Amino acid sequence: MKRVGFFTYGTTIDGLVIHGKPAPYPVLNERAIRAGAGIMFVMAAFAFSQAWYLADYLPLKLVVVIFFVEFIMKVIVGTRFAPIGSIAAFMVRGQAPEYVGAVQKRFAWSLGLVLASAMILLLFAFDVRGPVNLAVCSICLTFMFLESSFGICVGCKIYNALLAWGLIATPLYKPVCPGNVCAIE
Repeated sequence: MKRVGFFTYGTTIDGLVIHGKPAPYPVLNERAIRAGAGIMFVMAAFAFSQAWYLADYLPLKLVVVIFFVEFIMKVIVGTRFAPIGSIAAFMVRGQAPEYVGAVQKRFAWSLGLVLASAMILLLFAFDVRGPVNLAVCSICLTFMFLESSFGICVGCKIYNALLAWGLIATPLYKPVCPGNVCAIE
């Protein structure tokens, strides 16, 4: 295993083969990612229900800040300093890892960072409370539910579609998605 420097993304594992293909690119443990998505889903569902049923936006504000920090860490620094990601990795430490490409996960978390940033602006800069916030939360909840429950990474699928349409550059090595459902050919 090799990491290079502080701002590394994923881990390159010498001789790693995923779904019968060599994987010389940085990878992440999908089990930890799904566990993290599950933890975040529970937090977001609680905050959403408080906002929806009680019009209490304080839990939502707290969760949005936590998510913003989590996504900033995952997108810019890497997963080892992301608080929820670290807890999730600890929780699944006894399970065999299922490796997936890091590049499409980083793209997916970038989408999460955009949504968290939008919520930061709505809640803190403009003091918006109501349907707009809950719509953004519903999108996040849907993405986290699909990831944690079914292993469907919506951001990974968007990344794959953008590659297929030629809208983003094709990486040197085509990374594997969870369950090989969005393999880039």
